[in-house]
Amino acid sequence: LLKVIKSYYVDVCAHQEITISIDNRNFETRTDEHGSFSLNLNFISKVKPKISLTKTNQNLEIIQTYPIIFKDTDSCFDVISDIDDTIVYSYTASFFKRIGTIAFTTPKKRKPIKFTQNLFEIFNEQNIRVIYISKSESNLFNILTTFIEHNNLPKGQLFLTPYLKFAKLFKPKKHNFKIEKVRFVLKNSGNKKFVLFGDDSQRDMEVYSDIVKEFPERILKVYIRQTQRKILPYQKRMWKILELTEVPVNYFKADHTLDIVKEFAQLKNSI
Repeated sequence: LLKVIKSYYVDVCAHQEITISIDNRNFETRTDEHGSFSLNLNFISKVKPKISLTKTNQNLEIIQTYPIIFKDTDSCFDVISDIDDTIVYSYTASFFKRIGTIAFTTPKKRKPIKFTQNLFEIFNEQNIRVIYISKSESNLFNILTTFIEHNNLPKGQLFLTPYLKFAKLFKPKKHNFKIEKVRFVLKNSGNKKFVLFGDDSQRDMEVYSDIVKEFPERILKVYIRQTQRKILPYQKRMWKILELTEVPVNYFKADHTLDIVKEFAQLKNSI
């Protein structure tokens, strides 16, 4: 609990000019109010970048053990997946239960969604890249990556919402974050096809419906996990809209008993 609370009081390197050194080339950019930055480059590097404050040349050490470089793959398709209630039980439909789980359950004791975990295991073996896009804030990066590593899930990029101070934790987050990041990945992945994973507790069905309509030739299949015993009316409406996109869809329960090998074979054959 103390570690979680402390993560919302860390001072960030906001509004600072920084220099990223890659392959003996320097690129300058500026951090935003959250201490975040992004830079799109037209080349691929296998070398770990060096980051420093431009004015003082002070090195900003990269301290995470989770990978920072993710190679493209020659797989027949890649995967975009939500995190909360898609690969891990997070109880996002209940605010207090979600906060209690994050605060009092260590990452290594969090329960994975077995159907997703088993299918992702095959993806990992086939060198299929998994990219995680979640509305969870960047403060939870260490918790989420520890969970991914402990459960032998594919180590993929994490797109998380910006770092939050504690005072803003209870304010609504940016609604367009997920669809903007999914679009970004698709637009920067050539003609690679994707399989989408999400759940029915938030807006995944709505977001994925819009994505399928926008990129109909790029989406092979959409998986949505049913988070509650009873499907609510608004979830039925969203599911109907997703079904009408005519892209194959699967509304599965956490204890789904589908043949995982057969499921993967069908994905490959649909290309």
